[in-house]
Amino acid sequence: MVKFSGADGSPAVQRWADLLVSEHLALESAATLPGVEAAKSRIVTYEGRTFLEVERFDRHGMFGRSALNSLSTLDAALIGEGSTNWPQLAARFATAGLIAPDDEARIQHLWWFGRLIANTDMHTGNLSFRPQKLLLLAPAYDMLPMLYAPLPGGEVPVRSFEPPLPLPPQKPVWAVACAAALRFWNHASQDARISKEFRDICASNARRLKQVADRL
Repeated sequence: MVKFSGADGSPAVQRWADLLVSEHLALESAATLPGVEAAKSRIVTYEGRTFLEVERFDRHGMFGRSALNSLSTLDAALIGEGSTNWPQLAARFATAGLIAPDDEARIQHLWWFGRLIANTDMHTGNLSFRPQKLLLLAPAYDMLPMLYAPLPGGEVPVRSFEPPLPLPPQKPVWAVACAAALRFWNHASQDARISKEFRDICASNARRLKQVADRL
């Protein structure tokens, strides 16, 4: 699967290019979470465009494919809660014996990681499972700091990132996700494929997240 930016050099196009590189880096950082897999990706630039190539993990060879169910579909079919909170749904699935405790923990880590990299688009279509005897968590995908996406009209508003804080029982999971999120923000702040403006935003977010982590 390929996502790509425009090529006109406008602020919105530049921001989308930055976000495509950020998604690549976010997937790499997500894969450092305990037991978490992430879709493999790479960045290609050509004639002013940035391309994000993401390897489909549900496709095999020219014609093969494996079953994949989104959390949205599974919730509608099996639970009917209608929530967008990944850990809340994962807890329901675990209680019903549909997923293993290890996958419930992985979902908690991914959820906090996404929130700590300013992913404001963590809907239930962005988490999937492989249906087997138990539902097995599929690799992470569509993980990026969507807080900074341009508006539909092309405006690139100034956004403020305030890291979400955990409740006391959530601190251990939060701390692990925070370490991966800091890795992401620091890598993005130093990646020359990202514009200086957005690198500065990433550096600021890394400092802010570190301050919050040091106080907990």
